[in-house]
Amino acid sequence: MDIPRADESADLRHYLGILKSRKWTILVVTAVVIAAALLLSFRQTPLYRAEARVLVNPLPSATVTTVPNQLAAPVNLQTEKEVVASVPVAQLVAEELDVADPTELLDDLEVEALADTEVLVVTYTSPDARIAARAANSFAENYIRFRVRQALESVITTRSSVEDRIDATRDNLEGLAERIERARKAEDDALVSTLETERTALVARLGVLQERLEGVQTEDSVRLAAGDVIEPATRPAAPSSPDHVVNGLLAAIAGVVLGTGLAFFRERLDDKFRGRADIERALEAPVLAAVPKFRPSKGASAKPFELMVAAEPKGTASEAYRTLRTSVQFIASQQGIRSLLITSPSAGEGKTSTTSNLGAALAQAGKRVILLSADMRRPTLERFFGVRNRHGLSTWLLGEDVDDDPMSLLQDSDVPNLRILACGPVPSNPAELLASPRLARLLNELELNADMVLVDSPPVLPVADAAILASHVGGSILVVDAAASHRSATLHAKEALERVGTGVIGTVLNAFDPGTSPYDYYYPYYRRYHSYESAPGNGERRDDGAGEERRERSRIAGLFRR
Repeated sequence: MDIPRADESADLRHYLGILKSRKWTILVVTAVVIAAALLLSFRQTPLYRAEARVLVNPLPSATVTTVPNQLAAPVNLQTEKEVVASVPVAQLVAEELDVADPTELLDDLEVEALADTEVLVVTYTSPDARIAARAANSFAENYIRFRVRQALESVITTRSSVEDRIDATRDNLEGLAERIERARKAEDDALVSTLETERTALVARLGVLQERLEGVQTEDSVRLAAGDVIEPATRPAAPSSPDHVVNGLLAAIAGVVLGTGLAFFRERLDDKFRGRADIERALEAPVLAAVPKFRPSKGASAKPFELMVAAEPKGTASEAYRTLRTSVQFIASQQGIRSLLITSPSAGEGKTSTTSNLGAALAQAGKRVILLSADMRRPTLERFFGVRNRHGLSTWLLGEDVDDDPMSLLQDSDVPNLRILACGPVPSNPAELLASPRLARLLNELELNADMVLVDSPPVLPVADAAILASHVGGSILVVDAAASHRSATLHAKEALERVGTGVIGTVLNAFDPGTSPYDYYYPYYRRYHSYESAPGNGERRDDGAGEERRERSRIAGLFRR
């Protein structure tokens, strides 16, 4: 039989169930991360940020050409950013702020060029708000001074070069005038004409140089064109870092992520089953019923060996056993099973109470039922029905009974149609005794005289008794404790039963608590029923369980068809 895989919505519900079951892990991790982040945040030294904005103007050329209204070259703000953060500018700031090492100032300096503008944002960070503002303004102002100085050096160089050329031209004119005078005295008209032409050229050159000298930028114009601090830095009123709110929010996000990861990691390491669908996928066998943890009615007290279908016929546990009865009847009719072994991987998982209550539920449905108490190490089935345990399975297997008919050992119970074959005195060698050929004869006799024989056996893993018994019955049911059973142990138990040729027809999820289980989305019926049962003044149930039994029969049939 192939158990269908859960669809995407079931997987989502499964993940939500993990988050719900591990919510305290997530909350604790998140709280620890937030506390650690805030502790570090409050221990940090507060830092203040001050920013000044500088408008950088393009500098015109040092000289005027013959082209009128010449446009200055555009400003490269990336270059100017590097100039602001350069050591020469830092040296000017260090002199103003009386700092020994200029490079230390650059560590706390940030310069940003605003897109599509010619504005630089100069930001300085310091533990002292006053120093942050002074340093930001000092860098902005000294950058402009540095830029003015660089431009003035270019102007001075250009002016000096033009003046030198003017002086040289004037010296040439004076020498040429003397030569012309001598040529006139010598009445050398040809030479005079040549020298006059030369003088005219020198006069024209001198005029051009003088015009160029007049066009060289003045110092005042250079200072005005270099730039301007359009928004000086002001003393910040509050620190820019650490931002406790932002740190707390980021820590909360990190804590949730880490907590969720740890929750899924712990879930991965957890060997417990994670609900009904998980059991069906792991064991490849249907969960025939989910028996909720017994909650006695108001005014009643729970008894350790109480038959629930008789003591609380309208309780949730009784409804679950009737659902189990429906599933067992359907499977038995489909596979022709007349005997079932009911066991569990380990002790204390509820196999005997399941055997007792399932037998009573089948008997209430009109079936002839025989319960065989085959746990010859710790027999407890007899306590549910108050029968004697002086003779039974152990004495018959030893051949100590005078009457060789095993049917003579059956004892009637208070439940009509239900008889019990007790365990008898506890032997010293139960496994060897169960290996007797008389066991097969006993079970054949019991099957001939009942519609269903239910065998209560020891747990599978601690001893070999269950495997021996399983080889003589038509099928097995594994009882799994919702809170205590381990996946690996249950899988080993199933494999042990299958090795002797007996298939596990299904499992019973026992002691399920729909009020606290993280996987309660699998059991809405029980949640509704618990809510009704706990309401005061309700003398009868609203639903007699017939609808739930029909739904369970349909579910089991669907699983087997697949």
